[in-house]
Amino acid sequence: MSPTARLVCLPYAGGSADVYRPWAGGLPEGCELIAPELPGHGRRLPEEPLDDLAKVVSELLARIGDPAVPLVLFGHSMGGLLAYELCQALCARGTPPHALVVSAVGPPELQGYARHLANDPDALLDRVARLGATPPEVLASPQMRALLLRPLQADFRLLGQASARPTRSVTVPFHAFAGDGDPVHPPDEVARWQPHAPRWQGLRILPGDHFFPWQDDTVPTLLARLARSAAASGRATDRRRSPGGPVRTG
Repeated sequence: MSPTARLVCLPYAGGSADVYRPWAGGLPEGCELIAPELPGHGRRLPEEPLDDLAKVVSELLARIGDPAVPLVLFGHSMGGLLAYELCQALCARGTPPHALVVSAVGPPELQGYARHLANDPDALLDRVARLGATPPEVLASPQMRALLLRPLQADFRLLGQASARPTRSVTVPFHAFAGDGDPVHPPDEVARWQPHAPRWQGLRILPGDHFFPWQDDTVPTLLARLARSAAASGRATDRRRSPGGPVRTG
């Protein structure tokens, strides 16, 4: 049976889709979590990473399934910009998502720094070290540094491409999250989405660093509520049900 709603979760730069797997258990019945794995990341590490934004969006469009199923889009850090680009593509097709949720990132015009970092491996790894999620022994190993840099540089090229054009208006309900201790994308940056979002639903500032969604259950709780609302809207035209909380990654 088809799901009644889908929650699409997009990862941060260099990250794997598997970070979202634990969230599936909190979704309401009939809602499916989709966490696409980008080439060169996680389970697709042997593949060549994509550094062309249009190709990434095209791949994501192919991975999200039946466009008639209501979608909630969520992205953290770089994933927030990918969710924004995916939202724009879906709206252009006449199948807008139920809601867009971004976390720990500001609008594209603020991400111009990424073009420089993509071409400066030492500065890029210094930025990763500042975030505190990568063990120091990994950053100290030449072999592990090389593995980290391959997808990271591709991802920062994506960010640089996104920053090269003006931010377009987001016409769907727009939710934003920020960590009060985020050293790279603080709340005042994330708040700068508001002028581009006529249906702005507010900025929620949570305790934590750049990876606050995995330190507080507020974000997955809101996403589950949005998925439930999306499913309810979808049942107006499709009454089919499926088992609750499935997850697709990879």
